[in-house]
Amino acid sequence: MILKKIYYMIYALNIFNLLENKKSLYKEYSVEAGKIIFGKGGRVVASGWKPIRKLRGDTERKYFIVVEFPNETIFQEFLDEADKKKIHLLRENSTSEYIWTLYENWNIKDWINN
Repeated sequence: MILKKIYYMIYALNIFNLLENKKSLYKEYSVEAGKIIFGKGGRVVASGWKPIRKLRGDTERKYFIVVEFPNETIFQEFLDEADKKKIHLLRENSTSEYIWTLYENWNIKDWINN
């Protein structure tokens, strides 16, 4: 019998605004964070800007990024390494209205059918 290893990816949703005069800081953060994320098996699965329509909500956020991580342990390793390299300040000093939430993978098709 062959056993398959099951991976449960998790997703970090980031929605935010960039401070106009601090975009270079966020670019620097993106490069440094990307090195850590990709080095740990994560990847950016979606990103967007310039909302086409605001359908609901009280505060418009003009940017979003969804990052996939192999698991929560790897996400924590990313946080710890980013703390050690002091790159979170680049993000914090270049953004506003930042929401950062970690989600489990949700198979909506299975959920609907069960």
